[in-house]
Parts: sequence; C-alpha cells; structure tokens
Amino acid sequence: MLDPVQNQALPTCLGAFRTSPVTSLHVEANEMPLDLRRRMLSSEYCLRISSNAYNPVRSCIFSSQFTKFFDKNPNHIRPVGLRVSGDLSAIGFTQKNNLVTSVSSTPPWHLVNPTVDLSLSTLSKSVTSPEIYHSNFLEICEGLQDYYHIYTDGSKMNNFTAAAAVGGDVSNTQTPFVRLAVD
Repeated sequence: MLDPVQNQALPTCLGAFRTSPVTSLHVEANEMPLDLRRRMLSSEYCLRISSNAYNPVRSCIFSSQFTKFFDKNPNHIRPVGLRVSGDLSAIGFTQKNNLVTSVSSTPPWHLVNPTVDLSLSTLSKSVTSPEIYHSNFLEICEGLQDYYHIYTDGSKMNNFTAAAAVGGDVSNTQTPFVRLAVD
C-alpha cells in the first residue's frame, strides 16, 4: 500500500523523470525499498524476541504448528514468524544457538562496586623475581578470605587481543580466549 507512494515520491524528491526506473531511484536516494525494509525490521524484531525467554510472544512467533495451514491457504496472511523464517534460516539462525539474555531484578544503582586490588602492578616485571610476586600475592589473599576471587589475563598479538577470566568454580572453559580486532 505504501510502496506506490514511495515510488511516486522518489522522482519528485530527486528531480528525476517520472519514467526513471524505481530501482535506480532507490539507489540514488540511498533509500531501501519498503518490502526489504519490512523484511529487515521483522527479522530484527524476531531476533530480539528470541533473546528473551520470558517474552510471551516468543512461543507464538517461533511455533511451527500452523505451517501446514498457511501452506494450504496461500491467500491468508502468514504470521510474522512464518514470514521471516526463510530469512532467519538464510543467515544461519536457529533457536538452540541463541544466547538468551535477561534483565537483572536489581537496579544498577543498588549494585556494590567490586573491590579491585592492583597492588601487584606497582612491581616492575623486569627487576622483580617470581618468588617476590608469589609472596606478595599470598599476603594479599590472606587479607581477602571473605571475598570472591576473580583472576583475569589478557594478551595482544598483531591486530588481535585475547582475554580470559576464572573465578572460584566458574571458568570460561568453552571459549577460553576471545579474539577482538584492534584498530
């Protein structure tokens, strides 16, 4: 319904001839055709919904129980989940490899800032022996018995950086290093 309006407005806005090809006008105006924009926005919406396990719409969008009905009745308007399923599968999206996020019930202003001890960084690596580092580390740990210990490390090579973190019984064992491009 809006596509013809956009197609009539583009020549007017660009000062082009009425007979100019619409696809050329889209490129010239740097405007996405409305059908592609609808598909993109619908796909983004479905991906956003899929990341929240508690969203009540999630089960409706990703349910395949009505697929046969709409395949038999092509004149009926398909639900958004069925319309974008082809686009989502084209980008390799599956529900099982989706990272589900949740919002914390504690507001950020009520969170306690972590205590970070950087006193070992005052020692110079070139003149300090590993035994002194180890001794100072054990001294620090004695004073922090009631704290949860998290240890991090990072390195850089060429245009990549890597980082790892471990704490108590929780460690990042699936992907110990995350490579990020550095500009």
